[in-house]
Amino acid sequence: MEPPAEDSRLAFIRDYVLRTLRLQPDRWHSCVSSEDNQRVLQDFLDRAEQRTLVVSVTVAGQLQPAAALPSSPASSSRGRVVYFVKRSRSALPRDCMEESLLYGDLSHNALQHFSALVEEVVAPLLFNSRNHTEWPQVVSQDVRRHVHSLRTHALVVSGQVHGRTLLPLPAGCQNVEQADLETDKRGQMVNKSIIHSLESAVIEWSHQIHAVLKKDSSDALLEGHTPTPHSELLFWRDRYADLECIHSQINSSKVNKMALLLEAVESSYAPAFTSLQQGVLTALEEAEDVHFYLRPLQPLLEDMESAEFPDVRAQIGPLMHTVCLVWANSRYYNTPPRLVVLLQETSNLLVQQARVYLVPEEVLRGELSESLMKVQTTLETLQLFRSTYDERRANLSRYQRNGGPVRPWDFPPLLVFSGLDCFINRVKSIKDILLTAVDLLKLDKLQIGGVRGRALSQQVQVLHRGFVETFKLFTEKPYNCLDLNNKEYEEDLREFKLKVDDTDRQVGAIFCQAFEETSGLEHAFKVLDMFGGLLERPLVATDALDRFPLLVSMFDKELDCCTRLYKKHIKPAEERGWAPVNRNRPAVAGRLRWAQELQLRIKTPFSKFRRLSYPCLESAEGARVIHKYEELMQLLNSGTVFLIEELGLC
Repeated sequence: MEPPAEDSRLAFIRDYVLRTLRLQPDRWHSCVSSEDNQRVLQDFLDRAEQRTLVVSVTVAGQLQPAAALPSSPASSSRGRVVYFVKRSRSALPRDCMEESLLYGDLSHNALQHFSALVEEVVAPLLFNSRNHTEWPQVVSQDVRRHVHSLRTHALVVSGQVHGRTLLPLPAGCQNVEQADLETDKRGQMVNKSIIHSLESAVIEWSHQIHAVLKKDSSDALLEGHTPTPHSELLFWRDRYADLECIHSQINSSKVNKMALLLEAVESSYAPAFTSLQQGVLTALEEAEDVHFYLRPLQPLLEDMESAEFPDVRAQIGPLMHTVCLVWANSRYYNTPPRLVVLLQETSNLLVQQARVYLVPEEVLRGELSESLMKVQTTLETLQLFRSTYDERRANLSRYQRNGGPVRPWDFPPLLVFSGLDCFINRVKSIKDILLTAVDLLKLDKLQIGGVRGRALSQQVQVLHRGFVETFKLFTEKPYNCLDLNNKEYEEDLREFKLKVDDTDRQVGAIFCQAFEETSGLEHAFKVLDMFGGLLERPLVATDALDRFPLLVSMFDKELDCCTRLYKKHIKPAEERGWAPVNRNRPAVAGRLRWAQELQLRIKTPFSKFRRLSYPCLESAEGARVIHKYEELMQLLNSGTVFLIEELGLC
């Protein structure tokens, strides 16, 4: 294969491109120095299936070959592209390039050039009656009709490209004024073909205008898309401009003369045209009102879109306040369908920002603490939007103007928040997964003592390794976990929860065995501290609840033991006036230290006992044990006073 720079076929393309775009040869040398550009050019020369080559000029002034038209030719510096199309599906021969190719150049605004060609060349040429002298009348009329149709379509499409509805004038409209004068003088129409042309124009205009009037900002939502409030503001801005354009056309002097002519001949289309004008006027008033009142939302939405997601919370209040002002003051935007669309689009904006903030590819694979913080921030922000909506809805009366009442938001919130609620539920499911991971990954540090401690610890390590494998398998799925249309996530989540539930049951069983091995109250509390937050998991708590009555019984026995020790120690002091003290301690310090140690013996487990939140601790038995503890503490306090006052130890 010859190098691309030495290929004669490539030289033909080079010469045409440089000549057409008026570039220096160094631009071509710079282009072919790129391997990617060489590959595109060589594929066009040698591959049969590659039939198109387009060469454009980038913003930087460099030549860019491609296999198709650029998506935005107008963005190039010169706005022109050169194209080459093979006549047949084959490689290009070296000796007959011109016969094998269709080639030329295109402007970035081809439609405008085409319209100018039709108006300035085709129409004057074919409408000129001197060019029809040798044509039959039927052919001449048919050519005129086709040329007029071409002009009409070019005008309509040109308007659509610029977002405007252009109404083509009927053929022979230049004769309307003369026909109107003749009607006034003679009382009858001279040329019925003019009336037919006007009536046909009214029909065509009706189709165009009705297509505009039936458009609604909710269309995108109904089609399943997720537009943002920017789409709402853009819709009403464009609608206002388009209706203003239509209104100026149908109220022009020429069109008014057409309407008068239709009325003069009592055409059945005259009332329809009048109704059409009134419909445009009404729609224009609505669009003007809505566009005026929605404009204050523009800077607020821009601030919201440019802010970091954690900072969006500060934007929600002002945004909803402005929405309430729009509702209270606009004549046309204070209807449920309008407001529901705006609030749905606001929900879409928050959801889009939340997705960007959470980063679906990282939320389950990143650092658990950081992911949990982001998830919690997301939930707080989204729920703030809901709560702000509820607060504004309940206080709409504050926005009344001129003493008149404000219409209530009497539509179901589900119409607004159905999509947002689904996304919140998805984020909550991710939060549950992360919290589960935080809990069960602690199994790695769980070491159980006692006679069977080693065996139970080994079982815990097996559970830990199993969960790590399950969590890794779940989080490495390639799909977007925040995509609500992704059903595969829901199936995997269901399977993940089943495995986690099985792990929780086994953890609960291990806890029960470890608890039964405890030798006393202190050991029992150590087991509780060891399992910690795992005991708050529902399935683990179900098994743990069966063991907590035993904990109450153990604490009750400990209180009885302390009561007996107290009575045994204080009795000699009451009978003989002295009591035994700790070894090597003075009398006063020894007796006070004894009372302090006995109090500490029951205070320490009781503080842990009170921190537990289980139903059995709030039962009658639990209340009885707590009452016994309070009585014993009073008894110990009175005994300490006795040791100090009655025995004269101070």
